[in-house]
Amino acid sequence: MATLAGLSKTSVVQAEAGRTSRRSTYEKLGLALQLRMESLLSITQSTTDPFSVHRQADDRWYRLAAFNEGPMPDQSEEGRKQAVAAGATPFCFLSSRLHGGAIKPNILEVHAQSEKRSHPGEEFAFVMSGRALLEIGESVIELSEGESVTFWSGEPHSYGPAPDSTLPVRILSVRVDP
Repeated sequence: MATLAGLSKTSVVQAEAGRTSRRSTYEKLGLALQLRMESLLSITQSTTDPFSVHRQADDRWYRLAAFNEGPMPDQSEEGRKQAVAAGATPFCFLSSRLHGGAIKPNILEVHAQSEKRSHPGEEFAFVMSGRALLEIGESVIELSEGESVTFWSGEPHSYGPAPDSTLPVRILSVRVDP
């Protein structure tokens, strides 16, 4: 396992015993085991219920470009504003995910164009407030509040506000992994 994950044997033993707090260790182990990052996060759900609910109290905000570093230290709106001022795109994993399910709902608060990224599967984006510019491959798509797009998320893509949009632009992003 250590070789597959690119870790020392000591790191693997410490992770197995629950004695490490380094998210990067858990992320490397998850990748080696082909587990999705979301299953490694502290998203809990009963495996007997046929549904899963997310409440506002469940919100855990991350930096989109660095979500493997864990939740932002300050989860308040002011904390998100400070993260935005530092160039981050706040990203919230919604805990309304079925255990073992393929649907991954998230909320993005967009203040500036995010870095392009790609990942397996497909993605649905719905603009909840403001106007968004989505760059998907070489295409730029402008969406207004209430509009949506679905795309293959293996295409490099990024989210940003349209010119003169009210900030933040809030986007519901729903991923479906293969």
